[in-house]
Amino acid sequence: MLKSLQKRAPTISILLLVTLLAALLFYPASSQALATIVLVFGIGTAIVLTIYGNLERHKKGDLTLSEFSRNTFLDLLGLALTMGAAMWLGRLAGGFAGQAVGIKAGQGWGMAAGIAAGMIAGFGAAFLVGKFWGKVSSRIQATRPSHF
Repeated sequence: MLKSLQKRAPTISILLLVTLLAALLFYPASSQALATIVLVFGIGTAIVLTIYGNLERHKKGDLTLSEFSRNTFLDLLGLALTMGAAMWLGRLAGGFAGQAVGIKAGQGWGMAAGIAAGMIAGFGAAFLVGKFWGKVSSRIQATRPSHF
């Protein structure tokens, strides 16, 4: 079951995001509920697949129980830091751009500019924090050489 979720999770996430953006433009009243669904699905999938990946390595014998616990904790901490940075910077950039453009060009354009700026800033923050955390955590995660 998790193999099929691994295959289909990116497609489902992209479709939910496109639906959320369409709802913002055509039916704003439903956007809050849809945004909650997108967040719960995205974060839940990331957590489940992170644990599942480490559990598979543990079942194969590549990791002991303590190494599995440490790697899972570090991966989930990195996920939390990445998402936190993306949300914080995305909200900051989106609010600033939305207000700046909304004053000059109108509320509709301000909302569109805020969404675009928030997404770009969020992706950028997630990328940078993910790269940084990857370098930091790779030094303290448990790894074993593969058996040939």
